[in-house]
Parts: sequence; structure tokens; C-alpha cells
Amino acid sequence: MQQVSAGDEKSILERISALREEIKQLKERRYSLIEEVRRLRQERRSLIEEARRLREQIRGLREQRRKLVEEVRGLRQQRRELLEKIRSVVSELDYQRKIAAELRPLARRSINAIKKRIEELEWRQQTQILTPEQEKEIIDEIARLEAMLERTMQARQVLMELSEKRAELMGLRLQLRSLGEEIRKRSERISRIDARLDELRKRLDEISPRIDELTRKIEELSGEIDRLREEINRRVEELRGLSEQLRSIHRGRERQRLLEIYAEKRRQVEEKLKRGEPLTLEDLKILYATRLDELEEEAHEEEAAGPSG
Repeated sequence: MQQVSAGDEKSILERISALREEIKQLKERRYSLIEEVRRLRQERRSLIEEARRLREQIRGLREQRRKLVEEVRGLRQQRRELLEKIRSVVSELDYQRKIAAELRPLARRSINAIKKRIEELEWRQQTQILTPEQEKEIIDEIARLEAMLERTMQARQVLMELSEKRAELMGLRLQLRSLGEEIRKRSERISRIDARLDELRKRLDEISPRIDELTRKIEELSGEIDRLREEINRRVEELRGLSEQLRSIHRGRERQRLLEIYAEKRRQVEEKLKRGEPLTLEDLKILYATRLDELEEEAHEEEAAGPSG
């Protein structure tokens, strides 16, 4: 059997010690990386959740903005229609002003006075005896006054319509101002939403590259963790092999020790045999043992029994 020198055994022991230290350091490094990956994954989860909330806010604000834009579009359409109506009313008002300017002197006349004068003339016509010339004068005067009454009433109607048209124009302009205010308010809300959307998109633009960076870092560290696991496994395998080699060395030494014990006992039995001394059962076992395991079993039994004296 090949003998292993003390130097070889020492070298194996030193390598085992070195491997255990290397495995320890590799495991510490791997654990540190696992903790780092756990931290990075937590950060990435937080950022992904924040990005999800940002996208939801952006969608909500875009929907609000879309509705406001639709409202503004509708209000502007109403304003255009109202402006067209105002232009029509202004045109009518200009025409009525011209007519009113001509009829205003007539409108200043007293309708009651004209009616009273007509009644007086009719009463005179009915109660007095008049010459044909006087009758004709009264009839002509009544006709003139009736025509004047009609024109005066028409003038007052035109002035009334002019006043109503002015009131209508004022109401339309108030509506126009109200529409302008509603458009302004919604436009300001749209501007605020746009500003908020810019902030959210800016934050999302900051988060997205960071998420990608974390993903790459996690993949890189995960690869390093796998590499360290393989390195640890290789060293563990080497350590297992060296440990088995060391046990084999120890078993070899034990075997050699047992062989030496057997050789000595066999020599003693052979001397007893030469001297003609009777052999015990144990002596016969030693003398006729053919396999080392029988000798080892015998030696172990003897050791277990202890010294016989």
C-alpha cells in the first residue's frame, strides 16, 4: 500500500482550511448580493407602483382635459352663434334707429290731445248745424288728425320696439360676456391640467429609466449570485473530495496499524505452536484468518473487550 507522507496530509489539511475560508467568504458575498438584490427589487416595485399611479393620474387628467376641451368647443360655437345674432340685432337696431330718428318728433305728440280734438270735432259735427264748407273742413280736419294719430302711434310702437331691441342687445351682450367667462374659466382649468400633466410626465420620464437601470442591475447581480453559487458548489465538491481523501488516509493508517497488530499476534501464535503449547480459539482465528476484514473485526472485538492483563 502506498504511504502518504505527513507533508501531503498537511497540504490537504491546509487546502481544506483554505477552502472552508473561501466558501465562507463566497457565501458572505453571495448573501450580501442577495440582500442588495432584495433592496433593489423593493425599490423597483415601489417605482413601478408609482409609475402605475402616475399613468392612472395622467389618464384621468387627460379625460378631464378632453371633456373641458369639448365644453370649450361647444361654448365657442355658442359664442359664434351669439355673435352672429348680435350682428343681426345690431343691424336691425341701426335700421330702427334711422326710422326712429324720423318718427321721434311725431312720437312726442300727445295721443290723448289728438283723440280729444277728434272727439270735439266729431261732437261739433253731430250737434251743430254746419254749412257744407264747414262740414267739409271738419271732415278734412278729422281725417288729418286720425292720420296724425296713426302715425304717432306707429312712431311710439317703433320707439318701443327700438327700446326692446336695445334691451335684447344688452341681454345678448351679457350672455356673450358670460360665455366668455365660462370659456376663460375652462381654459384656465385646461392650462392647470396641462401644467400638472407636464409635472407627471416629467416624473414618469425620471422613473422609467431608473426602473430599466434597476432591472439591468438586478439581472447583473443575479448573474453574479448564480456564478458565486456555482463557485461555492465547486469548492464544496473539492472540499468533499479532500475530506474523503483525508478519511481514506486515516483508514489506511488504521488498516496498517491493524496489520501490524495482526503480524505481531500471528508471530506470537506461531512461536506458541513451535513450542508445542496449546492454542486458544482466539489463536486459531488469528492463525487462519484469510481476509483483512476478519482481522479488523477481531481487533475491534479485542479492543472493545479491553486489556486482558
